[in-house]
Amino acid sequence: MDVLGLLAAVVAVTIFPGGVYACAAAGGAALAGRLPHGRRPWSATEAASAVLLLFGAALVPLPQAPATALPSSNGAPANLLAAMLLIGGGIAAGTPPARWTRWRITAGVAAMAPLLVLAASAATLSFPVVVTLPGRELAAARALAATALLAAAPLLGRVQDPNVPRGLRALSLAVPALVAAVLLAPPGWSNLPAAAAAGMTLAGIAIYAGLGALTRRVTGTHGMPPALLAPAAAIASIVLTALASR
Repeated sequence: MDVLGLLAAVVAVTIFPGGVYACAAAGGAALAGRLPHGRRPWSATEAASAVLLLFGAALVPLPQAPATALPSSNGAPANLLAAMLLIGGGIAAGTPPARWTRWRITAGVAAMAPLLVLAASAATLSFPVVVTLPGRELAAARALAATALLAAAPLLGRVQDPNVPRGLRALSLAVPALVAAVLLAPPGWSNLPAAAAAGMTLAGIAIYAGLGALTRRVTGTHGMPPALLAPAAAIASIVLTALASR
């Protein structure tokens, strides 16, 4: 039994970048994004949804995160597909089927498709490899994939719905933003001290949530929904990835 691998996995899930750290990111997003308080207590399904999101966050390859040191002989890799399934499953588990409108389905596809195309281009599902693919075209494709994810997250997480617990909405906003952070990371990001990278990511998530709140305040319910940006950015990312792979 690989004790160090097991310890790394436990730290990733309970402390960083999952667990405590992901909850801190969600708390910052809730405050900066001015998410309304929920009208009812958590259900068992919603609690399970939050657990899936935290497991998904544990696989995000932030600098010095335990996930970047896996796989070990008995460990699991920082697998992009696994992270996407956990995060997507967490969001889906907390959403009744009737809530899946065409807009939300479109946003969900736009959030996931560019990442799968990037992984196919790299011929690997290793999360750390996908977020560090070389070349200007692929860097631009990653940035557009992050844009699609950030634009889709508020709609997928139903951030303004008081019938969903505030903590779950905050996690549904913060965890996709963690993924976007590593996609947007500049060269040399992986060499940063863990504390510096973690602090910058928390600040970035809070700013993102705050800008989302400002956008909702300015556009109201009648403005063009920001989710319109998600499919456009996703298509552009896929096209750039395809061109870079030629």
